[in-house]
Amino acid sequence: MKELWDNRYDTDQFVYGTTPNGFLKSELDKLECGKILLPGEGEGRNAIYAALKGWSVEAFDQSRVASEKAMSYATEKNVLIDYQVCGFEVYPYKQNHYDAVGLIYFHVGTPGRILLHSQVCNALKPGGVLILEAFHSSQLGNPTGGPPSLEMLFSEETLASDFTSLEMMRMYQTNVILAEGPFHQGEAEVIRFVGRKKQ
Repeated sequence: MKELWDNRYDTDQFVYGTTPNGFLKSELDKLECGKILLPGEGEGRNAIYAALKGWSVEAFDQSRVASEKAMSYATEKNVLIDYQVCGFEVYPYKQNHYDAVGLIYFHVGTPGRILLHSQVCNALKPGGVLILEAFHSSQLGNPTGGPPSLEMLFSEETLASDFTSLEMMRMYQTNVILAEGPFHQGEAEVIRFVGRKKQ
């Protein structure tokens, strides 16, 4: 998988664009700035936006190519982000530390998903907020983005099961028109979730 993502990002073009994910942006704009963790951050579009807004940003991705593009973009925008190159299984999550976590199109198989979701919930401070947007299971077969495996797509039942330690604030499926670089273009079925860690 690391080689796949290195190859995808190995272009002068930002393959998912340079503007932040619209749902993440709208939710962050409602929150007071603090510490945010962005797993699977890719080329840095969300991290740079958060840093420009005043957030203290930690991010990681398994792709070194993506991290180099993200750090170059951060330099261009004159912001600092703490960006590590590693897989989600080995990232040194800080427990009860973050005011927000953004999971934007982070798709892995069932065992990895359960581990990742458990880790980020533990990493949130009590009262911290998780913001997630991902492809819904009904996106399967649609050429506008997302993995070609039902196991790696999300449903309401999956998220409700994974995030029992959070107070659900919003969760809904919606049809969107994606315009996030060449790999996220066109009509798609996504799921959005916002939850707050219980005190």
